[in-house]
This record gives sequence, structure tokens and C-alpha cells, in this order.
Amino acid sequence: MSDDKVSDNLQGMDDLDFTGWNGADWHGVFAAHHTVDVLVDWKGQPATHGIEEHIAAMKAYVDSAGGTPPQITSHPIKFGSGEWTCVVGEFDGGGRMVTVARWVDGAIAEEYIWS
Repeated sequence: MSDDKVSDNLQGMDDLDFTGWNGADWHGVFAAHHTVDVLVDWKGQPATHGIEEHIAAMKAYVDSAGGTPPQITSHPIKFGSGEWTCVVGEFDGGGRMVTVARWVDGAIAEEYIWS
């Protein structure tokens, strides 16, 4: 996979987090950056299979956190190799998460999250 493809995928992660997640645009930007059959393993949570399960889990998390997604303010560390990317997201207030993702045709097919 070319460096351009890795760069495109990292830009996709920026769009996913800063627009899709921060704006709770679940069925728009958020869904567009995941495959229909995405596998998501968020440590400490049950794994989800498919975009609808993933969206339902994220909505439940946001509801439990007060109804507004914790805002991701930056990706100070991001890199990739081949079809994989790794991004550190910083939240408003100082928390961090790490997302490792495998991309297929410009969308995340597997996602592993630690926060």
C-alpha cells in the first residue's frame, strides 16, 4: 500500500473523529468511515460486529456520559503502515485514547480502541 493511501486513511481518521464523533453524525460521516461489517473491539466493552451495532454501542456510551460525545481535540500522534493506522486522540480535559484500525477501500474494517 502506498504512502498516499496511508495518508488518506489518516485523514479519514481525522474526519471520523473531529466531524463524525464530535458531531455525533452517526449515520453520516461516522458510518461512512466504517465498513458495513466492521469489527470493533473497545477494551472493557463487548466487541461489536457491523456498523449498526457499533453505532448503537457508541450512542449508549455517549448517553451514559451525559448525552454529548467527549470532544476529541487533537491527534498528536498518528502513523500507519500498509492497511493499518494508529492514532492517539486527546480529549478536551486531558484524557487520551489509542485507536488501531485496518482499512479496506477507504473505510475501517477492524478497529481496536483503548481509552
